[in-house]
Amino acid sequence: MEQFMKAVCATADHGISVQQVPRPTHAAPGHLLLKMMACGINPGDKALIGRTMFAPGSVPVSQHDIYGASGAGEVLAVGPGVPPAYAGKQVAVYRSLQFSDQLAGLWSEYAHVPYLDCVLLPDDVPLAAYAGSLVNAITPYAFWKQIVSEGHRGIICTAGTSATGIALLGVCLAYGIPLISIVRTAAGKQTLEALGATCVVVQAEADFTAQLQAAAQRLAATAVFDGVGGEILNQIVAFLPANSTIYCYGYLGDGTPLTIHTQVLQRGLTIRPFSNFKTATVQDPSQLAAALTAIQEIIRMPHFTTKIGKEFKLEEIAEALQFVAEAGEKAILCPAS
Repeated sequence: MEQFMKAVCATADHGISVQQVPRPTHAAPGHLLLKMMACGINPGDKALIGRTMFAPGSVPVSQHDIYGASGAGEVLAVGPGVPPAYAGKQVAVYRSLQFSDQLAGLWSEYAHVPYLDCVLLPDDVPLAAYAGSLVNAITPYAFWKQIVSEGHRGIICTAGTSATGIALLGVCLAYGIPLISIVRTAAGKQTLEALGATCVVVQAEADFTAQLQAAAQRLAATAVFDGVGGEILNQIVAFLPANSTIYCYGYLGDGTPLTIHTQVLQRGLTIRPFSNFKTATVQDPSQLAAALTAIQEIIRMPHFTTKIGKEFKLEEIAEALQFVAEAGEKAILCPAS
């Protein structure tokens, strides 16, 4: 007899609703069967609703059109070809790392995902604290690998106190990479320094660009991880070292367009998009497996935990999507509740 589960799924009018869908009951080769315990709602999840921002085939699609890209759960079964270390363990999940026509989840009571979508977690950590963690860990890890391969030695991050910016700080501390974090306020600087940051510049200070220019030259920071866009790039672009590259990842800014003088381009400035999906780290299964093993070793660092705002049941998805916190906390869906 077929078994069913609750899941947040797409509707015909491009909305979402909680539905009863067939429950995965076994793990296919290379896959894990999970009991989902907590799912962080990230900006990308909200953008995906309505399918307005992603081209067909650009992100993995779940069976039954279940929403959600990030979460954490317990491994109930491992399929053939999965390393035995995953059996019975806790994992953080980012379903966009691998494509599979057998993928099911994540905003659901149970999920079925490729094991390379998952990183092993310590047995003693609360799963809600890692409900949105893997995307924020794999992104800076893959970024680090890419910029080193392209000849850069130091990084400037325009969104220092964002979840990804804090995770980037963790990666840089773990692997000894020079990092300049840009923050809006002195309070943001204190937050990052408490997490081990040694070079933080405050956008609100009068000599901000002079500080940034001096630090970038000293640290050979020619790779800009931009999670903001707009005004901040206009402010700093003339003060970047020669041969810098701006990697555009996010759009947290106010929509201000980037305007630059052509003299800047004569100093070898490059502007290009960055997506963890398109890096060698994610696209090459052997590199992805190595990355997940490396992230497993540093995942306890506080830089990779998810800030919990408020927990919601699946039936409360509408309220969860409306939840807004002031300090980066996330709404957490708890499918098992």
